[in-house]
Amino acid sequence: MWRKVEILGSETLGEELDDTLDRGLDIDAETMHKRFLADLPHLESAKNNHNEVLTQISGRIDESKTNSRSLDSDSVAFDELDREAAKAGFEISLDMDSLTELSVTTSIDDGRRLVRVIAPERFGGMIHTLSVPASMDVDSAILTDGILHLNFD
Repeated sequence: MWRKVEILGSETLGEELDDTLDRGLDIDAETMHKRFLADLPHLESAKNNHNEVLTQISGRIDESKTNSRSLDSDSVAFDELDREAAKAGFEISLDMDSLTELSVTTSIDDGRRLVRVIAPERFGGMIHTLSVPASMDVDSAILTDGILHLNFD
C-alpha cells in the first residue's frame, strides 16, 4: 500500500488552471479546447520539447529509436540508494512551467522502501522511483525553485 507524503512548497501548483473546467478522464472535447485556449503559454514549452526531439533524432535514427523507447529515459527513472546516499538527501529537477501537480508516495516492497515521485505535465510528465533501505523513510519533501528536495531519516 502506498502512503502519501506532504510536499512543502507545492501548494500553488496548478493554481493558474481555471477551476470551472472539468478535469480527469471524462473531460469532453469542447471543455478540453477551452482549457487549451485559456492556457496558451505552454506552447513555448511544447516548442522547446519539439526542438529537443528534432535535435536528438538528427543523429543516428536507430540509436534515437532505441533511446526514446527505453525505460532509461528522463520521463521514467529508477535509482537505488544505500543508507549513506539516502542520508545525504536526493534532489529532482522539475520543469515548473508545465508542471500541473506533484505527488510523493512511499511503500515497502521486497525488503526495500520505494519512494515514487510523479510529476504529471500537460502532455506527459515524469515518474521517478527511488529504492532505499526499508528502515529509512522520507523525513521531508520540499519544493523550491523547481527542485524537489527529499530528505530521509
